[in-house]
Amino acid sequence: MIVPAAARAQEPAVPLDTVQVTAASRAAAELVTATRGTEVITAAQIRTLPARTVAEVLEWAMGVDVTPRSPALADIAIRGGSFEQVLVMVDGVRASDAQTGHFDMNLAVPLDQIERIEIVRGPSSALYGADAVGGVIHIVTRREGGGVRARTEAGTWDTRTAALSWAGTAGRVRADVGGEYARSDGHRSGTDYEMGSGRAALSAPVGKWTIRADGAHAARDFGAEGFYGAFPSFERTRTTTASLGMRRAPEVVFAIEPTVSFRRHGDDYLLRRNEPEGYRNQHTNLRWGGELMGRWRAPAGVRLAGGGEWYSDELRSARLGDRAEQHAAGLVEAALGQVGRVAATAGARADWHERYGSVWSPSAALAWWPAHGIRVRASAGRAFRAPTWTERYYQDPANIGSPDLKPEQSWSAEVGANAFVARGLRFGAAAFVRQADQLIDWAKPASSPDEPWRTRNVQDARFRGVEAEAAWDGPLDVVWSATGSWLSFSTGAAEGFVSKSALRPIVENVSVGARRVFADRLTLSVLGRHARRTGEDAYLRLDARAAYRIRGVRLYADLQNAADEQYADITRLSAPGRALFVGLEWSSGR
Repeated sequence: MIVPAAARAQEPAVPLDTVQVTAASRAAAELVTATRGTEVITAAQIRTLPARTVAEVLEWAMGVDVTPRSPALADIAIRGGSFEQVLVMVDGVRASDAQTGHFDMNLAVPLDQIERIEIVRGPSSALYGADAVGGVIHIVTRREGGGVRARTEAGTWDTRTAALSWAGTAGRVRADVGGEYARSDGHRSGTDYEMGSGRAALSAPVGKWTIRADGAHAARDFGAEGFYGAFPSFERTRTTTASLGMRRAPEVVFAIEPTVSFRRHGDDYLLRRNEPEGYRNQHTNLRWGGELMGRWRAPAGVRLAGGGEWYSDELRSARLGDRAEQHAAGLVEAALGQVGRVAATAGARADWHERYGSVWSPSAALAWWPAHGIRVRASAGRAFRAPTWTERYYQDPANIGSPDLKPEQSWSAEVGANAFVARGLRFGAAAFVRQADQLIDWAKPASSPDEPWRTRNVQDARFRGVEAEAAWDGPLDVVWSATGSWLSFSTGAAEGFVSKSALRPIVENVSVGARRVFADRLTLSVLGRHARRTGEDAYLRLDARAAYRIRGVRLYADLQNAADEQYADITRLSAPGRALFVGLEWSSGR
């Protein structure tokens, strides 16, 4: 739940929305907010949240389940899926990790360089292939504006942050450069961290094209005590990314757009941080390749997109082996809008992987306006999740990966409605169901308890959920927002097997927020969340941010977990208690 800047905008009579979600369609970003469950968190909204990382921002988004081990490492899931069943992208390029989903949020993007975060709830494999089961998190970096921004912050647990960014133009070339550093002793033993990231991007018009290039690097050193077992562990990760792409203006009738990209992720894990010569895992995985997409603005409001991609995944690991695999895909999508009171999208994608073969992913969505200000929508699609390097090749005396794992498969369907009741007041609700088969788990035969755990396609699960949201520009210029999501699920394992893991999604999540701006200088935001994870007690968390701005200077203070609520994090150890952070920011330009 993110407190909106305002809820005053009325929905137009035609099936268009002023908010574009580029991750939700390859053909027509202006149509998909009508047909799918989406949310956009803008840079302005991020600045009102008591959050220091992308994961902390996403904690307040509807349907998103964030399970942080510390600010240095967090897992993300959507609509009851696992952390392996969500796709993370940066500027349209896959950022999810092929070794394990634990590294999906090891992003090399400073927070101040983010223009918006797009969230698409529901299956998106028809657009992006593997892992887009619960949904997509798409981070869009800043492409407009200019000037310098500097920020420093300090707080509880000797937490310190510093960030600096600059954007400007030289002739026709635009540059955007930024960096961020953070360190902390952590809220309990073994949660200390030191991390930094830097990014540089260039863009320039060339004829009817815009060429964009960027490179980024992030380093994280952090205590991992209790993260993967009852050991005083320590971990270092390094992430390097680069991409080069060509784009044409959205209004052109026909465009062919190429993109090439590279991602390198290194992981150095010490089981006991004071014994570097003891048990140690070191992995490096690489992903490189590109895509070629064509887009056509056909007559009668029809938008078409199609294209293909090819990528190579490589792994260098003493424990998992040295490996290289190729995969490719082709897709088509059509979008229909501005035809009476109806909008529709449909697409299909075929993925091929040299290890597990081919997977077919179709999708379709429809929106209908029965009356002014009321929208009804429905969508359905198939998605899949690819087995990771760890699940296929990890080995120790008690656990053995299986190279022949098949992809997980799921079908999802959703219905929803939105109503713009009056000026400044809107409501929305949705219900969904997802049937997942061939789920990957560590399992062993019930008749052989002494055998090691092996990864197998042994589980299936059915998820049912309801989501609701409301926003209101209330009296005294207070902007209110509320969201709620409720989930139920049932699972089944193959007969004769015992499962090692258990699904632990959040089954209740209700958030309420309020924001008020005083004299265009002082902003106060208060957010509260009631949440319950399956098999655990519910908890209530209250956060707040107060910010005062005068000219180019902004002073802010964040209070997290104001009531000092005691609850467990994903490791079943204590989550952070009450914490205070104070920051100072200076900016020039726009």
